[in-house]
Parts: sequence; C-alpha cells; structure tokens
Amino acid sequence: MTDRLVVWLHGSRLAEVHRLRNGRLRLRFDPDAVNRYGFGTCPLSLSLPVTDRRVQGPALDRFLDNLLPESSVRSALERENGVSPGDAFALLGVLGRECAGAVQLTPDDTPVGTGRLVPMSDDQVATLVARLPTLDPPDGEVVSASLGGVQAKVLLTRTDDGWAWPADGAMSTHIVKPEPVADVAVPDLVRWEEWTLRLARTAGLPAARAELVDFDGRTAVVVERFDRQDGRRLHQEDMAQALGVAARDKYEPSTGRPSRLEQLVAAARPQAVDPDRFVTDLVAQLTFNLVIGNGDAHAKNYSLTLGERPACDMAPLYDVAPVFLLNPTYQHFGLALDGQTRLRHLTGAHLVREAQHWGARPTDVRQVVERVTTAIREALPNCAGDGIDTTTVASQIDERATRVLHDATTATTT
Repeated sequence: MTDRLVVWLHGSRLAEVHRLRNGRLRLRFDPDAVNRYGFGTCPLSLSLPVTDRRVQGPALDRFLDNLLPESSVRSALERENGVSPGDAFALLGVLGRECAGAVQLTPDDTPVGTGRLVPMSDDQVATLVARLPTLDPPDGEVVSASLGGVQAKVLLTRTDDGWAWPADGAMSTHIVKPEPVADVAVPDLVRWEEWTLRLARTAGLPAARAELVDFDGRTAVVVERFDRQDGRRLHQEDMAQALGVAARDKYEPSTGRPSRLEQLVAAARPQAVDPDRFVTDLVAQLTFNLVIGNGDAHAKNYSLTLGERPACDMAPLYDVAPVFLLNPTYQHFGLALDGQTRLRHLTGAHLVREAQHWGARPTDVRQVVERVTTAIREALPNCAGDGIDTTTVASQIDERATRVLHDATTATTT
C-alpha cells in the first residue's frame, strides 16, 4: 500500500502527503506551488496556508478526512476496498481522484488524467439508485469518487446522451440522493430539500440547482454540482475543513467565544475577494437557515469557494430543509449564534449580536436580515411543493420570518 499521495489542484501538482512509519501524515507543498501562490495564501484550505515547511497535525488530518463520506456510507466503501476503518489516507488513495472542489489525490506519481465516462442506460441508473445505500457500479467498474456527508448518494455525469458513470477520476456533474429507506426521521426529505432550494433561489439567494427525478419508483433529488462549471473543477471546502474541525464534531458543542462563525470570518477576511460581501453573504445564509428552521445547518453544510488567485467567497446554499419544523427533535441549529444553539430559543437578536462579535455593524446586519426575510415571505406563495403539502410549513416560515426581523430590529447591542 502506498505511503505517498500526490495532491493536485486545478489539474496542477500542489503538494505531497506522506504517511510516516508512526502512522502520522505530513504534507509538503511543491516549491513550484509555493512560488506560484505565495507564502500564507490558501489555495487548498484556509486551515492549510502555503508554506515551505512540513505541515502535519489535526488540520491536515481533518481536511483529508472531510473529503470522505461519513457513517455507514464510509464503512461500506472501506469494506469494499479492503481499507481499515478510519484510514482516510488509504481510502483517498482509491477514491481521491474525484473529490469535492478542485482537489485530486493520486498514489505516488500516477498522472491525474481525465478519466473515462461510461454511458449508462435508464435501467442501469434506476438499478443503481434502487440499491443505494449499497453502491453497485456498472459491470467492470469501481467507485473512484468521493463526497462528504452521511446520506447515501451517487455521483454521476450528465451528458448530451444521458447519464454516465465517472470512472478513473472522471468529473461528475450531479449528485443523486434518493429518499432514505431506513431510519426515516423526516418523511419526504428529498422533496423538502428540493422545495427549500427552490425557495432560496426564488428569494434571490445563491443556492444549488436541484430537481426531483423518479428512478423506477424511487424518488431522488438530483443536485447540480456548483463546483463543476463548463467542464472545469472549481475549488471549494466546507466550514469544517476551513476551521480544522473533525466531521464528528460538525455540530458546534460549545457556546463560548470565539464561536466557529467568529473564527471563520477571522480566517476568511484576509483571503476574501470582498471581505464586506463575504460577511453579508454569510449573514444572509444564516438568516435563511434560521427562518426555515434548518436543524441540520452544521459546519459541513456551509462552504467556501477558493479561487485560483486564490481568494474566497461563500459558496451557494446546499443541503437545506426545514427539518426542525417537520421534526422538532432537530432543534440544534448546528452553529452557535451569540452563545445559543437551540432553534427553540434562537432569535434575530442572537444573529445581530453574533455578527457584531465579528466586527459587523448592527445596522448593516439588520439590513441583510430585512432583505432576506422580506424576500422569503414574497417567495413563499410562488413555491408550490412537488408531491408534498407545504401549507403548514410555509405558514410557519412566514411567521418565523416576521419574528426574526422584529427581533433583529429591536435587538440590544453593545
């Protein structure tokens, strides 16, 4: 088994990761990459700035681990590939050629290549989706792509002729997530996700494009990858990677300062294309998730785009649904706002005070909250559910939008 992985970014060699005899991982940026990007820049991750020194420790380990799926999905991939549980390095040696963003990992000096697209018939795709969470690729093919998350999914490429299996690190374009068949905490979850993404876009917020597709009786939400554009990979990382947070700790456990959001803004500001816009976009996404009652808006469900310059922006919304309104046990917001994490108690005032901790002006935050809450209320009548009755949830969201705005407007600040 290899003890070295080559890290590629935007198709160019960036670094090497070595596994030492003691099992620890160590990264070294290539001299050409150091010269190209410059010391202290963050083309790969906000948690891994470019340096000519060796890099090792939790930030590296967690960045790599967060490229992989979680829970039972990961366990199945480990068994399929003969990889020991929790061995992210070995699993990325198999799956690392197609990951989130523009990062790719290959064993030793294996060229990254462009991979192959294997055409699939409608029946083949339906069978593939029907068997999830078991991944059963076309005959003669193996899984060679990775994407974080808990929910069972498959990565496919949409071509002019239909669906194709991305083999040998070929670029996928869509994420197919079928309705879960076991441990269903939120019925019709994929329909709610599609509706919520559509609500966000109708309200003017950048959000992943999605559609519902029936695969021979099993409904799935098919999400267009926003990190794939015009045949190119666009780099991104999630908030957990940016802060060096382990996937198991994606829900913020502490309510003390500095909050994760405060840490994120501090890390992103020096690298942002437009620091003020970055904060505005982050507040807008937090407002949306607070209003809809998204009890799953943890550190892996916010992402940043990292440009080739490099410079960062907030990525579009994804993996959003009003799960708290559908199942009140989902009461953890995922992140702390001014020391509060419970959706039962969170208000617009918490959001204003939280942003103030980052250095944002309360008047600016209130303007964003007003814009987003107003846009959500105006969008609701134009967003009918597809196969779900959204009447009750839409009414609750409308009420929450009014309350969040009121509390933000009247919030006491320091």
